[in-house]
Amino acid sequence: MREKMDDTSKKLIITGATVLVGLTLNQIARNSWTKIYDEEPPSTHPSDEINWKKVILWSVISGTVISSAKLATQRYLTLNLDS
Repeated sequence: MREKMDDTSKKLIITGATVLVGLTLNQIARNSWTKIYDEEPPSTHPSDEINWKKVILWSVISGTVISSAKLATQRYLTLNLDS
């Protein structure tokens, strides 16, 4: 008979997987950006020439997409770890 996982172990696994997904997707996004635009993604360093279109695009990619994937990972594991 299989025992249920305790809450601490479950939280550690969920947190670890979520961080791993976030870091992996961030690296994929950065590499893809560099391949497409032949430059590093926009950063927080001030510049005289800011391309706002690229800044907004990078914010959407790195914020929305990565956060959504992390949330989906958390939800999936929360619902399925004890199943």
